[in-house]
Amino acid sequence: MHLDIRKVTRLAELSAAMLAGVLLTSGASVPSGVSVPSDSVGSRGIQAASADSLGMTDSFAITSMAGPMTALDSAQAEQELPPAAMRRPLEAYLGRYSDDRVLVRRISRAVLREAGRQQVPPSLITAVLLTENTTLRPEAASSVGAQGLMQVMPFHAGARLCNSDNLVDVDSNICHGTLILARNLRATHSSAAALLRYNGCVRGTNTPDCHRYPTLVLTRASVVRHEILASAMPVQLAQR
Repeated sequence: MHLDIRKVTRLAELSAAMLAGVLLTSGASVPSGVSVPSDSVGSRGIQAASADSLGMTDSFAITSMAGPMTALDSAQAEQELPPAAMRRPLEAYLGRYSDDRVLVRRISRAVLREAGRQQVPPSLITAVLLTENTTLRPEAASSVGAQGLMQVMPFHAGARLCNSDNLVDVDSNICHGTLILARNLRATHSSAAALLRYNGCVRGTNTPDCHRYPTLVLTRASVVRHEILASAMPVQLAQR
């Protein structure tokens, strides 16, 4: 089997960072044999995270609203994981919101597929989806007409990339929702601004609390990312 030495080294560094982050958070000391990469963070003693240190220029990487960051909040680590490694952890997380295992599996696969196609982090797509539709009901419709898992407005339906205009369909809805999110991320200066656009929150005159939407989504994204990495990273290292 051919091994990419750089990826193996990087995964090892991230694993060490996760261990160090957990130890520092709990107040324990880092073992002398464990080195911490410069882009990792913990609640004490490890350098503070910045967008640049995580290889990003966007506030998506900075999730301080969710509490102290650890190495498990690394957007870079999430980016380096293959979809196959994220599938089971993501299914396990989504499984808390629905007992329909077939539906959960289909949602997870659609999220990972669109994350790869449209270059949006799976944790962010998942966070938007769960914020919009906590009960994971594909047929859900809002009072203003938004439809499906990611609550997409009908006038967005029919994008060529998505191959269907059926917003109740799991794959089509997640494709359309991710497409809107990806466009907003490219068109704005931050994830918060992109999420406000996704939510339709401009001045907040109709829904005064809509400005809380980015915080709710980014906090949830941090939790999703943490759980994916906590489960997937050790497996990835064991397979090398």
